Amino acid sequence: MTRPLYAYFGHHKCASTWIHSILETICADGGLSIAYLYAPRNFGDDLARHVAEKQIDFISYVNADARFVEGLPAYRGFHVVRDPRDIVVSGYFSHKNSHPTDDFPELPAHRDKLKSCSKEEGLHAEIEFSFTRQVLGEMAAWDYHQAHVLELRQEELTPDPYRGFLRILAHLDLLDETHIGMRQRPWLYARLALNVLHWHHEKLVPFRSRIVPFPAERLLGIVHDHRFSNFAGGRKEGQSDEKSHYRKGVAGDWKNHFGPEHVAHFKQVYADLAERLGYETSADWGVVSPVGAR
Repeated sequence: MTRPLYAYFGHHKCASTWIHSILETICADGGLSIAYLYAPRNFGDDLARHVAEKQIDFISYVNADARFVEGLPAYRGFHVVRDPRDIVVSGYFSHKNSHPTDDFPELPAHRDKLKSCSKEEGLHAEIEFSFTRQVLGEMAAWDYHQAHVLELRQEELTPDPYRGFLRILAHLDLLDETHIGMRQRPWLYARLALNVLHWHHEKLVPFRSRIVPFPAERLLGIVHDHRFSNFAGGRKEGQSDEKSHYRKGVAGDWKNHFGPEHVAHFKQVYADLAERLGYETSADWGVVSPVGAR
């Protein structure tokens, strides 16, 4: 019997590190293998072959390019996007201050440029940088009408992650909402412990116990362990730290940083992307007043 394939498709600066960390813990507990993939070189430009050869249960493709997804065998997945204007702002602060340069050869020169100019100039540079690297182009090229792929926005997932991940695992047919009674708990905990030992010491514990579907009770505990404040050094969503990879965590932050010239530049480069993704209803969107005048 062919095992089902599960998939998460994300994009740069769309909470992908946070989402993957939750999925990784679910897979560790549930006895599933998961692959963190961020570039075609991770899978030799052939995602389907890589999944088959490595016998992967769950792919976490955090810079999803639809061209490489087309050849996959049957799967169930979910896809997370974010307001592209917030991606630009988040990218500006992250690329300037905190994002790792490992496996990111373009970043050091871009970081030097951002550090040498004003924020207003830096946002223009970030708009162009995102265009050159196709960060937003991959979101624009995605097929948003696939019944087997649940479409989510970061703006709805991060404020209510408990409801969001229950919905995700239900869509993946991975959610077990059965009540875990006192008699079942020791057996479940023993299986969870076995899988965690396998995850960390595969040579010592070469086998695992697949827990599919996955208990909702344990899922909610995992999400609680990965709440924003834990990742952001105790800060709550909305409290900003420009040097942190988890800088602020709220939607619509672009309005605090874009001026009319950034709006015009964004529209010139990305045309109607904000409208196509449903973040605006018309092309007349903009900022109320120039940055610094509010």
